[in-house]
Amino acid sequence: MTHPGLPLVLALAAAFHSPDESLAPDGRRGFGKRIERSELLSLVRSQKDDDQAFLASVEGLATEIHVLATAALDRYRARGYADVLPRTEEPTLAGLHARFAELEADPFDALCAGDARSRALARMLVDSRFRARVRVFESFELEVREVRSGMAVLRGACDGFVNLQQPDAESLAARIDLAASLMRAMRNDLMALRQSGDDADVDARAEQMIAVARASEGEGVRRAAVKRESDAARELASTMSEALFTVRLRSETKALLDWRRRLFEESIPLREEALVHLPDSEPGKAAPAEIAKLAKHDRVRGAGYRAMKALALDPLDDEACWIAAHAADFLYGLTESRAWYDRFLALRGIRAHDHRTYSRRTLDAREREALDAVQRSMLGG
Repeated sequence: MTHPGLPLVLALAAAFHSPDESLAPDGRRGFGKRIERSELLSLVRSQKDDDQAFLASVEGLATEIHVLATAALDRYRARGYADVLPRTEEPTLAGLHARFAELEADPFDALCAGDARSRALARMLVDSRFRARVRVFESFELEVREVRSGMAVLRGACDGFVNLQQPDAESLAARIDLAASLMRAMRNDLMALRQSGDDADVDARAEQMIAVARASEGEGVRRAAVKRESDAARELASTMSEALFTVRLRSETKALLDWRRRLFEESIPLREEALVHLPDSEPGKAAPAEIAKLAKHDRVRGAGYRAMKALALDPLDDEACWIAAHAADFLYGLTESRAWYDRFLALRGIRAHDHRTYSRRTLDAREREALDAVQRSMLGG
């Protein structure tokens, strides 16, 4: 397994073209290419108006996009698109997009029914703006998580026990800048797509698609005709999508996106291996014989080692973070474990010194263990 540092340097070199190292990939203000840990934390602590405005703008992106997403969902419901979902399922943007992807793969049978669901699907198939929004939202939840988790760890390093090393600082700065850039592009695209399309034209083409599916010709002929109609709609939407900020930025930042994808591909198997080694986890209880026969101390040490390797790749993996904390606490005690417990809490939106972050929520067993440990250390326990 290669260290993530070198691939990050190469990805940054490919993704940034401006000599100004403080810019994000979209050319807006960011944390920059190779920011020092001390500079990064000073920026997060800064009381300067422009610094606070920058941080607020990054952390506020999710809310702005959620507002636009709600408006899009309202339009979908008004157009009847929610009819493609089971009646018991509450319509959500992600749910509608996922269901559309399933039906689009082979829409013929659904279109043949001639009912409300078939009309909704037909409209979605020929609605270029709908298809464009699907592409814009492809990685929305991931980008939100990247910004929220990254900023939580940075703030935890400023107000708590979170230990942030230089490689972590570089990785988090790059990931937050990338995610914020993509979210700004999403916001711009969604604002542009707010304009209503020609509903009458969409309805007419949708009826034509249903008519083709239900014509008197043989099934093979009708399937081929539906495919032609669907392919034409997809091509039209693809042409529209090529002009989107989000699509262009994903192309321009391919090196960074590939680097981020590799972090997940390499870290997740390590985290899963760590869980198998951990005796009191569900995967650990079903561990293969060669692991189950080991002494508890050796198993916990193996779990902690693999969790730490996962965190070196992805410092935002909350489950790997908890494994590292739990193992360190068992092996070495609170002095070694509290930094990991506190990072885990930060990733879950909990701060041990601020009861507002946990008093109104039900903590799970891991959160309770971590909170107890950090608060005990604050009291000198």
